Amino acid sequence: MVLSIEAVPRPAHRYRLPTLLQDIRLLDLLELSGTTLEVSRLVQLSQPTVSRRTRLLAHDFALEVNRRRLVGCRYGSNPAMQLLRLGCRAHRLMAGVARLGADVILQPLLAGCGWLLPAPPRFRPVESWLELVRQGVLDGALISGLEFQGGGPPTGHGLELLSLGELPMGLATAPGTVIGLGSTPPTVLVPNRAVAQGLQRGLAACGLPLKTAGNTCQTPAQWLDRLARSSLAMPLPVLEPAHWWQPLQRQPLPQPLYLPLWLVLPTGWQQQTVLAHTAEQLQAHPALREEERA
Repeated sequence: MVLSIEAVPRPAHRYRLPTLLQDIRLLDLLELSGTTLEVSRLVQLSQPTVSRRTRLLAHDFALEVNRRRLVGCRYGSNPAMQLLRLGCRAHRLMAGVARLGADVILQPLLAGCGWLLPAPPRFRPVESWLELVRQGVLDGALISGLEFQGGGPPTGHGLELLSLGELPMGLATAPGTVIGLGSTPPTVLVPNRAVAQGLQRGLAACGLPLKTAGNTCQTPAQWLDRLARSSLAMPLPVLEPAHWWQPLQRQPLPQPLYLPLWLVLPTGWQQQTVLAHTAEQLQAHPALREEERA
């Protein structure tokens, strides 16, 4: 499906959330990043200030914190909080900006989308991405079809899943790293065992040995640090390098691996200019090819 809109969304750095909703934003960023330190960096507030304000908000709304929760809001949600989050979403979309989520492997596809607000990358189960969009923490999310259970996209109540095509995958290493000597394939750093299991199966099928990164390896800086201190490779899309992954060395996989890419959006996204524009841009991404169907 090709969309056409007349207005281009505004740059995200010009967006200002009303003071009334500022603490909701802090809670959402804490949900996405998992640490008050990362939130304080993103919003340029002290870590104690972020901790105090999110703690007070959780107390006022009787939010139940469960950091071990795999699906849904680990820092709590209830009907009142969801309405406030949806109010934040309405304000963002009216202003022509949006917040999309992705893990560190899929995040490169969002480069150049200046109308998107910062969203810390994190590896999550597919159902967790769906729930964060449903709750209003995110306005959309990029997810891998390799992670679908049963071979097809899950049913998203209040959501729509848009197929974007197939994304060819490759490998990347730190500059100057010598890997794959002779016929020995490189060891590939992959997310922890609880997530990205479909990607791990695909890489293993290519004959690659895998090493799990653990739950503390989420951000570009953390992945770059792990690569710099080792001779490991990491999976990344085959596209023009930019930003944080530009210095990395690229090499193809021993066998082709294509990742079916899907965009999760709230129902009625076609009526929101910024979401329609985002979907249009992603569908036209030069790295994607049309998904082959039986």
